[in-house]
Amino acid sequence: MDITTTIGVNADSARTIAGSVVTTTVSGTNTYFPTGNKEEPGLAVGTVTIHNETSLDQPLIATTRLLSSDDVLFRIKDRVLVPAGGTVKANVYADQEGSGSDIGPTKFTIPGLHDAKQSVIYATSDTAMSGGIRKIGSVSQDDVEKAKKMLAEELKEDAKASLAAKVDSNLLLSVYDVSDPTYTVGATIGEEVSEFTLSANMTVVGVFFSPDDVQTLASDVLMSRAIDDAEYIEPSDAAPVVTLGSYDLERQEAELDVTYTGRATINPESKQLSKIAFYGKTKDEVRRYLLSLDHVYGVDVHLRPAWTQTIPHVADHVDIVVKQVE
Repeated sequence: MDITTTIGVNADSARTIAGSVVTTTVSGTNTYFPTGNKEEPGLAVGTVTIHNETSLDQPLIATTRLLSSDDVLFRIKDRVLVPAGGTVKANVYADQEGSGSDIGPTKFTIPGLHDAKQSVIYATSDTAMSGGIRKIGSVSQDDVEKAKKMLAEELKEDAKASLAAKVDSNLLLSVYDVSDPTYTVGATIGEEVSEFTLSANMTVVGVFFSPDDVQTLASDVLMSRAIDDAEYIEPSDAAPVVTLGSYDLERQEAELDVTYTGRATINPESKQLSKIAFYGKTKDEVRRYLLSLDHVYGVDVHLRPAWTQTIPHVADHVDIVVKQVE
């Protein structure tokens, strides 16, 4: 059986627990890709580390050439200063379009330097260059909706971490509501692009509380559903399912909708199973009686010795065994 109840957080209600109701606003931008159906050449890009093994700083202007060990030419995107005896990161782009520039990690010389310097001032890459071939697709509404869903989930995770830092660490359980999301898409539906940006801003409300408090109240409600002493309700091993019903930020209150599962069975200690209820009954009478009770689905009656026809009137000679079945 399932029970559903409402539990208040910091609320003036019959069933209420302590907790925290907090909120934050998060925003972010990410890049997404439309479903591509054609390819076109592009400029491969990547990052290199420039090494300077001399005793003097080495400036390098934007567009400085870097030549890979396989003679693929790249250029530095922005001016950098490579410190003496040190390194610096630099963004680079291929000199020519096409897949030939999508190369793996390698070492680069700097042809613009004197030959003597090229062995002590050089560049290396730890990751592959990419972008020599661009997938072009037409931005669809489905592309945008998928991007919204992904970005919203990322921002929600950021918000959850931010909210958790505001509350007592003992409030281990939480539920959330995302409201007023706004999105800005960096492309129009039908536009052919290799990628598009999506920005989002949203408010996230978090309600934090103790799982033990919820468990206790849910168990109390579940047990109260027993009809009388003839019924026993065994709680599920699974934790209650909690969703956020409503909240009031000004009053720092919330209502939780809680669903909890249990199994109703006959209570072995109930009056209906007292031994005296069976005295003098035949096998058929015992079966009919027991099958008339709730939660009884099968009965086995064994009388010993074999010639015995009715249940004896002696308590020590009567055993009642209740077996649970799935």
